Amino acid sequence: MWLRTFLLSALLFTVGLTEPSAKSYEIPEIHIEVSINKDGTVLITEHLTYDFDGSFSWAQYQLPKQGFTGIRNIKVSENGTVYLNKNNEEKGTFSVSESDEYIRLKWHFIAEDERRTFTVSYTLEGALTIGPKWSQFFWNYLSDERDKSTKKLNISINYPEAVPSDSLFGWTRRPLGRMDLQKEQGRVKISGKSIDDNDFAKVRALFPTSILTNPEITVPDFTLSQVRSEELAYDQKIAERNERKQYWDQTGEVINYVILLLALIIFYVLYQKYGKRYSTSHLSSTETIVTPSRERPAAVGWLLNGRHIVSVHLISTVLDLARRGYFKIRERKPKEGMLEDDDPTFLVERTGQSLQDDLLDWEQDTIQFIEKRLDEDIQQLHKIFKGSNSEVSGWFSKWKNKFKTYCFNQNWIDLTSYNGAYWNLGIQLLLFSIVVGLIFYIGTDIFSALSPSFVFSWFGALITTFVLAILSLIIIRPTQKGEEIKHQWNNYKKGLKNAEEHHISSDKLDKHFIYALAFGLGKDKIEKIFTSHTDTMPVIAWMVFNTNTTSPAAVANTFSTLSATGAASAPGTSGGAGASASAAGGGASASAG
Repeated sequence: MWLRTFLLSALLFTVGLTEPSAKSYEIPEIHIEVSINKDGTVLITEHLTYDFDGSFSWAQYQLPKQGFTGIRNIKVSENGTVYLNKNNEEKGTFSVSESDEYIRLKWHFIAEDERRTFTVSYTLEGALTIGPKWSQFFWNYLSDERDKSTKKLNISINYPEAVPSDSLFGWTRRPLGRMDLQKEQGRVKISGKSIDDNDFAKVRALFPTSILTNPEITVPDFTLSQVRSEELAYDQKIAERNERKQYWDQTGEVINYVILLLALIIFYVLYQKYGKRYSTSHLSSTETIVTPSRERPAAVGWLLNGRHIVSVHLISTVLDLARRGYFKIRERKPKEGMLEDDDPTFLVERTGQSLQDDLLDWEQDTIQFIEKRLDEDIQQLHKIFKGSNSEVSGWFSKWKNKFKTYCFNQNWIDLTSYNGAYWNLGIQLLLFSIVVGLIFYIGTDIFSALSPSFVFSWFGALITTFVLAILSLIIIRPTQKGEEIKHQWNNYKKGLKNAEEHHISSDKLDKHFIYALAFGLGKDKIEKIFTSHTDTMPVIAWMVFNTNTTSPAAVANTFSTLSATGAASAPGTSGGAGASASAAGGGASASAG
């Protein structure tokens, strides 16, 4: 119940924020009169009291098709005024519809901010279990799938003749407690209070078969002792359930907090042993625009941005190779037309430079792949690494493996810290599974009835173990060498972010741009690199601009577009998804709108 209540409350709260005048209703009282007729039929009359807050025009009554063989004489009325059975939505009318599982009544009226009581009645056939000496009416008067709780429920079961009270038997069933049952001369009365919306109200009423006229025996072996045995077993089951509930209310909260505390301790210990960062307090934290070393832009980007290989690492490699003379990038004017965009196209061209000894294996692979695509007459930068065939994706997968191997071979990452991350992940997931498993071990019916403090502790343990499992990633740490290199390059990254505060030499603009791209800096940061403290047109040997690019601002815009084009051109950056005697009948529920 608490989970559904929480979700419904959250939904209602959200709706309330956007719809302050939302209407609502309650069904605080339900009075039911049951008449057992001599012919074995059962007349049920329900008086449903609604409290309306807002304007309403209809109400609905839903009855499961179980526990009877037929239904007739369906009526809806209000204070003696009978509603007409018409298939329309006029005031004062009602309609009956039927599905494989339910019979639905819907009646129409006009109500606003008021209390109204409607009466629904119908006659059931085949609803009695008839034995040689004893018969019963076993009925569920409230569905446990209702939307509204009921504060007051009164049921009166009347027999066709006066029956001594010692010949009348009755049992009530309610998951969260007992209802009061009293026997009087010729009838049984049941009362219940504060019945939650997920709670049912079943009553088993037993009476002598002799009060019926020429009854047809439906269950020849039906006896009073059988019913007593079944109800005794049910009472024992409820008693055991209450004992389990009491036990888990007392010990479950302790278990949850022990798991929560254990999860925190395990994470702390493993982090201290494997994940605690090396100090860089002896190093300067002053931002700079001077590169600390000659590391490749893609490799530094990998180190600074969480060791994830993304599209900008491949594109920054391509542009770095162009800066080193292996390619030229030619800017071509955008095509004209209503359906064309305003962005230029960038073409990749050979320079004929031979491969140098300082090339790394993943850089050589990049050059060879680009040249192969150029031989296929694919020159556009945004198309070179795109393709639906397996050749592109297969090559990129191998490229990533080589690039990743290179980065790990630099001794920047403490490989033993992975042991701590794996241990923490495994233990936290185990504890998470234990917390989840409590639901099934305790039983969902008992679990939903436990105290709010238990639920709070359970949610706390669940969320804590889940979050700590995710935080296994932060246990993976750089080596002391890697921490120092990362610190120095972060100073450089800060300098690029604040390019307007530094003097940047025009002959280094392209180099700074490629590093900024590898670091994942945004468009505004990249543009500032080209427009800060310079009014002269920069000369970039590996870049051929179109005739409109004649100022630093235009250059900045071109390189901003180039970075966006490159980031969107690598593989994997876009995609999409294709296209009985022991069972109660009844269980009615009511609603309104």
